[in-house]
Amino acid sequence: MSNLELLSPFVLVAYTMWATPGPNNMMLVYSGANFGFKRTLPHLLGIILGTCILNFVAVLGLKPLIDKWPILMLGLKITGSIWLVLIGWKMAHASNSQAAREQSKPMRFIAAALFQFANPKAITATLALVSLVLVAIETNANLLWVIMLIIPPLSFISIIPWVLAGQGIRRFLSTELRWKLFTRGTGALTASCALFLWI
Repeated sequence: MSNLELLSPFVLVAYTMWATPGPNNMMLVYSGANFGFKRTLPHLLGIILGTCILNFVAVLGLKPLIDKWPILMLGLKITGSIWLVLIGWKMAHASNSQAAREQSKPMRFIAAALFQFANPKAITATLALVSLVLVAIETNANLLWVIMLIIPPLSFISIIPWVLAGQGIRRFLSTELRWKLFTRGTGALTASCALFLWI
């Protein structure tokens, strides 16, 4: 098989996993609407860094460890559930007042990177992608580094539309009712992602 044939499944599956709705993308829509693109950029870049590290760690041995000690996955599920519910609650109850919005801050770069290790969709996507990576590097070990170089731009392309969508709807959130509907909706969707950990 050619390198392109080995890499294509990874790229297609990764893009599908990262571009579709999930905790990261719900939070990016919220942040884009609340803070705009520029202030959301550290959050977005943190997700990309966390995704890179998570995939690299998974290839090195996360999946075998989870297979050997299933209790690790239980710990990730519990941590992820608590984090998602807390973030969802905070999003749902965000105030639309000017003072409150000035005091609130977007997720920081490091926090966004660390969140990937408690993000159920990110973990599920990574474990699904590991098998594709292992097949590729079994044929050509150098493809591991190619894949690691592909992940940042691919992740960026997958998630940036969500930030832009959030920024685009800012002007429609001028009334208190619209703001409440938006924050309640994105908060509930983010918190509900915890349910998928237990299905």
